[in-house]
Amino acid sequence: MNMLLGALITKIFFVGNVMKGQVLETIVGTFVLVIACWFLFSVTQKSGEVFPKGNEIAYQASFFDISGIKTGSQVRIAGVIVGRVINIDLDTKNFSADIAVAIDNEIQIPEDSEIIITSEGLLGSNFVSITPGGSEKYLKPNDKFVYTQGAVNLNNLLQKLSGG
Repeated sequence: MNMLLGALITKIFFVGNVMKGQVLETIVGTFVLVIACWFLFSVTQKSGEVFPKGNEIAYQASFFDISGIKTGSQVRIAGVIVGRVINIDLDTKNFSADIAVAIDNEIQIPEDSEIIITSEGLLGSNFVSITPGGSEKYLKPNDKFVYTQGAVNLNNLLQKLSGG
């Protein structure tokens, strides 16, 4: 009887450990699946920042200084967000920064518009601002802005003002 009771207890204990192992494996597997789904979601969200969407048109611009601008930075007209920066490259011939911006396709940009790197204030982040021109002709997809103004370096400006 003792042996039968001992065998029964051993069997219950062993099955309990197997069940605990299966529960642990299920929890770990679920955690791994959640992390994988989160990773895929993040990748697809970031790819939206790199490629123009169907309702956006890409334009090009060259600057000598784009400090503070990165892929995904906002593009604004009159303070309203109308697009984003989708690509940044260095032109090794002219040593200028070439950027591509994606702008809502419902917005027509006059071809004499100016594109500027500006900031939200002294400590604010930089963004791209477009000042529309008065031309009756509009930029076509992948056209390049003619009038550009790069980021203003606050340290250099202060040195010039102080006479240094």
